[in-house]
Amino acid sequence: MNKTENSVFSSVKRKIKLSDWKLIIPYLVLLGTGILMVYSSSSYFAMSQFNNSEYFLIRQFIFSVGSLLVVFLGSTLSKRLFTSTKFLGTSLVVIFFLLLYVLLKGIAVNGASAWIDLGLFSVQPSELLKIIMVLYLATFLSRNEEKFADIRSAEGTNIFKKIFAVAKKPILVIVTLLFLVLIQPDMGGVIIIGAICLTMLLMSGLPFWIGLMTFGGVIAFYLAFIGLIKWQGGLPFLPGYMMDRFTAFLDPFADAKDSSFQLVNSFYALARGGLFGVGIGESVQKTGYLPESYTDFIIPIMAEELGLIRVLLVLLTFFYLVFRIFKISLGIKDSFGQLVCIGMGTLFLVQGTINVGGAVGILPLTGVTFPFVSYGGSSLIVSSVALAIVNNIYINDRLIHARLD
Repeated sequence: MNKTENSVFSSVKRKIKLSDWKLIIPYLVLLGTGILMVYSSSSYFAMSQFNNSEYFLIRQFIFSVGSLLVVFLGSTLSKRLFTSTKFLGTSLVVIFFLLLYVLLKGIAVNGASAWIDLGLFSVQPSELLKIIMVLYLATFLSRNEEKFADIRSAEGTNIFKKIFAVAKKPILVIVTLLFLVLIQPDMGGVIIIGAICLTMLLMSGLPFWIGLMTFGGVIAFYLAFIGLIKWQGGLPFLPGYMMDRFTAFLDPFADAKDSSFQLVNSFYALARGGLFGVGIGESVQKTGYLPESYTDFIIPIMAEELGLIRVLLVLLTFFYLVFRIFKISLGIKDSFGQLVCIGMGTLFLVQGTINVGGAVGILPLTGVTFPFVSYGGSSLIVSSVALAIVNNIYINDRLIHARLD
């Protein structure tokens, strides 16, 4: 081994030692839980469709190995890559064309043309967009701190004029890409990416009252939208399957054999499991009663087999991971690192909340998976990239402190 190779090896080894294990250990617990529950929740369907009960287990195991490699490699990359204008610009252009491609030739899943088939697994461009949008906004906002400081001193409507003057380019990028995701239509993706963008913009130093106004506006729009659906009984511009999700949310048992079929069977799974569950592999709902039992509805199957107490432990592990990401952001000295952690933390928080909220009936179903646990290569790898970037930010911050000491 020559000096250069030895130096690289030593650098990588040092970075791995500096990893935030309070972040990595919950990730490993969730990954292991995901492998177990994907096998259990998918075995019946896999046997009936592919004559192999381990079909999804094998694929999820391969995805999990890939996830570990992504976290390892992503944690040791140079931080400069994440702020590279060339890398970010190229990524946004590629994602723009991928989003156009899925509209024309993408695979339709549950009513949304959002997937590109790559054989072993399918890629969802909107998943990639989540990561790139965080890095793009964090780079833009950190490079324009002084301009945003001037915005804070503005009064009245002038503040909105200044925001648009400073941020018109990222606003145009966000609106264009979100529109392409919306018309797939991928409502879950729009909500998650929109939440990421709003949170990062508000955390960049904009006045607190703008955050309150934005949050209030979103809540008011949501309530008005739900109220309109309930009053009119439907909206002509919404696709039929999406309308079914809203009507099922508003009155799950009104159409339990059709539009509310998934949600009602999710309730049955949750109720049947009780506190301690019926035992691993003993779910009834996974035997054809609850579609997407190993993806969107893996939490209800987990509740049925493992019980409420163990599911709460899994959820606590996940939300501790989210808490840890936000806590890391408070300790990072540079604004880019802070904003990246805030963006990634928001990604996990919103996605996990939407998935669980939909499964228990407090939010409309959106087809969003539960990070690190649900089956799926695209979702798992993207979640792993997000985690790796946060760990990378943490490692580089510790390296800077070590040099200063």
